[in-house]
Amino acid sequence: MDNKHKEITYDELATNLNDVTVIDVRNRNEMAAFGQIPGSHCIPVTEIKYACGMDCETFKARYGFDKPSTDDPVVVCCRTGVRSKTACDILKAKGFKRHRIYRGSFSEWEEKGGDVIKPGQPHEYEFEESDDEDSSPCNGGSSRNS
Repeated sequence: MDNKHKEITYDELATNLNDVTVIDVRNRNEMAAFGQIPGSHCIPVTEIKYACGMDCETFKARYGFDKPSTDDPVVVCCRTGVRSKTACDILKAKGFKRHRIYRGSFSEWEEKGGDVIKPGQPHEYEFEESDDEDSSPCNGGSSRNS
């Protein structure tokens, strides 16, 4: 079994940034401190599996964007590429078909002169004590904002 994930290069991501959902799997404090790729969304790697099982409304309330379907193009990045692989493994296991890893991640993006939002602005969510985990799928198609 091949665990290698499809990759995306800096140039390809920079050219297609508006056509993909970029998920940054660093923690919220890292994104706030170091910045983020414009349009990227924070889902810490420790929450990816949980996020995949959320219903659409809960997902949007928690992460501030529409939950991608398993057919939507998703790019995963972190600081240096290590956590991205873990996140991609989870997405693959959850049925995502068009996920890609940006192995260069945020470090390369910044080094190559890509636009950076500093300080980063991860979606703020008020955490509640709850063990509810709704696993209903949200595959009603893409509702991307253009």
